[in-house]
Amino acid sequence: STGNSRYLHSVANKLHFRLLPQKNMKNLGCVVMLITIMCTLQGSLKILDTPDGEEHPEPCALVCSGVSRHDSDYSWSYVGFGLRYVYKKVDMSGCNFVSEPVVTATTRDVFDTNKHVCPAFITENSSKQDFYVISKQIISLDEVEKWQCDIHWVATGYAC
Repeated sequence: STGNSRYLHSVANKLHFRLLPQKNMKNLGCVVMLITIMCTLQGSLKILDTPDGEEHPEPCALVCSGVSRHDSDYSWSYVGFGLRYVYKKVDMSGCNFVSEPVVTATTRDVFDTNKHVCPAFITENSSKQDFYVISKQIISLDEVEKWQCDIHWVATGYAC
């Protein structure tokens, strides 16, 4: 568009390039690449609050995500004697957070695969290395495995 063209011409002129048709296409390519890199590097992650309320430098902000599979090393267990709610520990130690991050977790939809829907889960007892998910609906240990209730999670916190 005309606005973009004018902007590129002004940037190129500031960098002492003369944009002539076909003659300086390499220079134009360099300018476009430079603008793209500058725009990419200017993006930042801003965390407004964390569970411990501590502030850290903005460059230390980190988003880390993963999937805790239904058949992983951390197995499902019942919450308590006679209760049919299940929980599972989710490891996020590989993120190397220095304090407790904000964690969001959900299950994937596998209805098309196994004709069942995993229950809703809440997160609890987070630390900088792990957290727990607890079902909000009654489900057996066999069902949570058979229905392939993988936990998809995202944690936002600080690495320094």
